[in-house]
Amino acid sequence: MLDRIALEERSQELENKIRLFHSKLDTMMEGLERQDFPLHSHEVNDEDNEEDSNGWPIIKPEHMSIRMPSSVEYTDLQRLGLEPMALKELELRKGQANDALEGLRLALGHKALLYRNKVSN
Repeated sequence: MLDRIALEERSQELENKIRLFHSKLDTMMEGLERQDFPLHSHEVNDEDNEEDSNGWPIIKPEHMSIRMPSSVEYTDLQRLGLEPMALKELELRKGQANDALEGLRLALGHKALLYRNKVSN
């Protein structure tokens, strides 16, 4: 039961962060309407769909779309002049990938050390 409560709290925290990000993005992109920023759609399983008391769909944060340059069609990026922003996002994603690879290298090195010291002997 406590795990479920903790999971629900983390889900709510994630949703709040996504909403805060979108509100900041709306401020940065003032003058552009949301219909100018069409997102790639993604499939959500029917069993994941819930509705609130008014019949509106409740979207869990893990299924929410985040408005990033990578979530916009390339032709729309060009039309809106957002290519520089898309290049910045690409650089950030490369950095994240490099950080993840470094973490893997460290973990593998640690495992190799443990193997050498404990199993080989």
